[in-house]
Amino acid sequence: MTTVATVATPIVNGLASTSKPRPALANASDVVMLDNCDSFTWNLYQYLCLLGANVTVIRSEAITLEELQAQHPNLTHLVISPGPGHPSTDSGISIPAIKAYAGKVPVLGVCMGLQCMATAYGGVVDSAGEIVHGKTSAVQHDGKGLFKGVTQGIQATRYHSLAAKINSLPEELEVTSRTESGIVMGLRHKTFALEAVQYHPESILSEEGQVMLDNFLRLTSGTWTGNPGFESTGLSGAKANGAGALPIPSAAALPTILQRIEQQRAVDIARSKATPGFRQSDLTSLISLHVPPPLISFHKRLQPSAPLPQGQQHIALLAEVKRASPSKGDLVDSSAPSSPSIALSYALAGASVISVLTEPKWFKGSLEDMRAVRAAVDALPNRPAILRKDFISDTYQIDEARIYGADTILLIVAMLTDEKLAELYEYSVARGMEPLVEVNNAEELARALAVGAKVIGVNNRNLHDFEVDMGTTSRIADVIKEKYGEEGGNVILIALSGITGRADVERYAAQGVGAVLVGESLMKAKDKGAFVRELLGIAAPEAPKDASKPKTLVKICGLKTPEAALAATEAGADFLGLVFAEKSKRKVSFEEAKAIISAVRSRPTSTSPVTPLPVDIESADWFALQSGRLASHPRKPLIVGVFQNPTLASLIETIDTLGLDVVQLHGSEPAGWARLLSVPVIRAFHVDAEATGDLEDSVKEATRPGLHSVPLLDTKVSSAKGALSGGAGKKFDWSVAAKLVESRAEGLPRLPIVLAGGLDAENVVSGIEQVKPWAVDVSGGVETDGTKDLEKIRSFIRLVKGA
Repeated sequence: MTTVATVATPIVNGLASTSKPRPALANASDVVMLDNCDSFTWNLYQYLCLLGANVTVIRSEAITLEELQAQHPNLTHLVISPGPGHPSTDSGISIPAIKAYAGKVPVLGVCMGLQCMATAYGGVVDSAGEIVHGKTSAVQHDGKGLFKGVTQGIQATRYHSLAAKINSLPEELEVTSRTESGIVMGLRHKTFALEAVQYHPESILSEEGQVMLDNFLRLTSGTWTGNPGFESTGLSGAKANGAGALPIPSAAALPTILQRIEQQRAVDIARSKATPGFRQSDLTSLISLHVPPPLISFHKRLQPSAPLPQGQQHIALLAEVKRASPSKGDLVDSSAPSSPSIALSYALAGASVISVLTEPKWFKGSLEDMRAVRAAVDALPNRPAILRKDFISDTYQIDEARIYGADTILLIVAMLTDEKLAELYEYSVARGMEPLVEVNNAEELARALAVGAKVIGVNNRNLHDFEVDMGTTSRIADVIKEKYGEEGGNVILIALSGITGRADVERYAAQGVGAVLVGESLMKAKDKGAFVRELLGIAAPEAPKDASKPKTLVKICGLKTPEAALAATEAGADFLGLVFAEKSKRKVSFEEAKAIISAVRSRPTSTSPVTPLPVDIESADWFALQSGRLASHPRKPLIVGVFQNPTLASLIETIDTLGLDVVQLHGSEPAGWARLLSVPVIRAFHVDAEATGDLEDSVKEATRPGLHSVPLLDTKVSSAKGALSGGAGKKFDWSVAAKLVESRAEGLPRLPIVLAGGLDAENVVSGIEQVKPWAVDVSGGVETDGTKDLEKIRSFIRLVKGA
C-alpha cells in the first residue's frame, strides 16, 4: 500500500491539535513511513501532514529495500511505524532500511520502530515484564533530540508487551527515556540522527507528541553534528509545579525487578494485616484450631521412596503453576486449564512437589490458587508437597501459607538480611515446614547454610535483571562439593529456572543435583503430563491388554440365610451384602447376621498366596487405591453391611459388634461420615429411572475423592421421605453409568463403580460390556418368589466371572 499526501488534511477523532495545518516544510518534502500493519500508522500520518510534511506510507512487507531506494532517491526522513509481533519476524524491510539510511537522513522509530532499531544494532527485544494496552506512564527523559523542549514527566500512552533489554544494548545506542519502573521508553544512536520511542506520541492521551514529531521534522542531517541545537543537553522546563527538570535516571539508580516486587509485597502485606478476618491474630487462631490441612515433609518428598538400584540417580521434579512472569508476560490465556487441573496432571505424572505462584501483580497468582491446588491433589495416596512460591519477608506470610495448604515456602536470600533470613527460617521450621532457600551465588549459599538450610534452590535466573545463566547451578554444585564436604552432602540441591527438557535434567543429575523446578516450559506444554514424564525419564503408561483386564467383581446382596451366603461364597462371590435398613423386606437381625458371618468365616480358608495390590501406590489415585485394596483383600468374600439413614451411633455399633468388612450407605447420610468409620465405604448414588445421558450434579459427586472408597449406582425408587432408595429391581439407563465411568479428569483412570439396579442373568453381561463396572450388585435378580435361589446365584456369578 502506498499513500501520498501533499496537502495536510484535517485531523479527525480529536487525535491532533485544533491548530491550522502548517505550510509545507521544504526539508520534509519526501518523508517515507514504513507501515508495520498498525492502525496508529494513520495517526502518525495525520500528525506529520499537519506539521507540514509530505508523507508516503508503504507497507514494510510490500517493497524491497532496492525498490524503496529507487522510488525515493531524494528521501528526506524515514519513519518506522508501530506494529504487532516481534521486530525480527514481523517488520518487513524495517531493519534493513534502518541500516541503509542511518547516517544519511533522520530516522524515527515508534513502538515496534524502537524494537527494530535495537535489533538492527544487535540488541535483544523480549518481554517487558508487564503488559500494557492503552495505559499511560510518566516518562523521564534527557532533553535532547526528540525531547528538546519537552517537559519532564510527560504522560506517554503505551501499547506493548515487548521492550529492548537494557543490558543487551550495544555501545552505539543510548537510553533517552524511561518509565518510573525502569522500562526503556526511548533510544538514540550516539552519532546518527536515529531516534525511537517505545510509546505512542501520536496518541490523544500522550502529552506533547506534536512537539516531538516537529523536532524530528526539523532535523536536516543524518548525523547529530549536522543538526546543531538538538544534540545539546539543554533540559526542558518543569511541569506546572515549578520544580526543576530532572535528568533521566541511570539504570543503576532505578529499582530492580526484585526490588519493585519487594516494595509492592510490603504494601500487600500491610493491607492484608489490616483486613478483618485476616489479621495476625486471626491467622494464629485458625492454626490453633487446626483449620489448616495436614502437612507432609517437603524434605522427605524430594527423596526416593524406596532404595534405588546401584548407580541410578534419583532426581525429583517441582512442577510449577503460574500464569505470568515479569520476564515473559502472560503464559496462559482464558482457554488454558485451571490451576487445579494443571496441578493434578503434574501430580499424576510423577511430580514430587507442586510450586504455586501466589504473587498477584507480576505473576498473577493468588493464595486461592494454592488452596484449590492443594484440594485437587489432597486425596492422592502419595500426594505431592505444595510449595508457596512468593516473595516472603514477613512471618505473617508463612502463616498464610500454612492456612492455605502449603507444606513449604520459598525464602529468597537475595532479598533478606541475615537476621531476617534466620528469623523466617526458624519460624517456618517451627510451623512444621522446612523451607526451600533460594540462592544465586556462592556468597548467598554460605548465608543459606549458616541458618541450617536442608533444601537449597539455585536460581539460574538473576532476580535483579531476570537474565538466565544455566551454569549457575553447576557452579554452586561444585562449590558445595569442594568447600562444604559432609555439611554440603546432606543438602538437597535444586536447580531453578531455565530447564526446558530431559537433557537439562540429566546434566544436573550427573552433577549431584537432587531436584529441578520447571515452570514456564511446563505451562506452555500442550500435554503437561507427558512433558512431566519426559523430564523424569518415565515411559508413557501402556493401555491394559484385554488378557490382563481385571475381572468384574460380584456382590450378592440381601442375603438372609447361611445357606445362601455359603452358596454365593462357594460360587466365587467377592462381597456378601447384609441389609440393615429398617423398612427393607431383606432386613436381617443381629442374630441372623451373626449366624451368616459365622458360617462364612468358619469355613476352611484357602491356602492360595495373597493377591498383590493391583496398583502402584506411588502413582495411584484415591479410587484406584481403595478399589485395589478391596479387590486384593486376602479374606474373601467381604461382608458388606447395607444401611439407609441410620444414626451414626447405631452404625458404628453394628460395625463393631458384627465385625463388618465394608459399609454401604444407601440413603442421604452425610458424606463426611466416611472419615469417621473404621471400614471402607461404598456410597450409593441414585439415578432417576427416566434419566438419559446427562449426569446430574448429585451423581457427579460420585467422583469426589477422599471419602467413599467406591461409588455404587442404583435406580432411584422414590423421592418420598423415608422411602427406600433401592432394591426394587428396576433398571436405569446404563449410558449414565458409562458416562460417569469415563468422566474423570485427564490423566486419571476410569472410575471404579458398582453397577446395581435391575440386574439379572439375562442382562448382566450386556451391562458389563456397556458400562465396564468394577463390580456388579444383585439382589432381586437372583431370587424366586422373594427368596434367594441358589442356582440363580451360581449362574449369575458364573456369567459375571466369564464376561
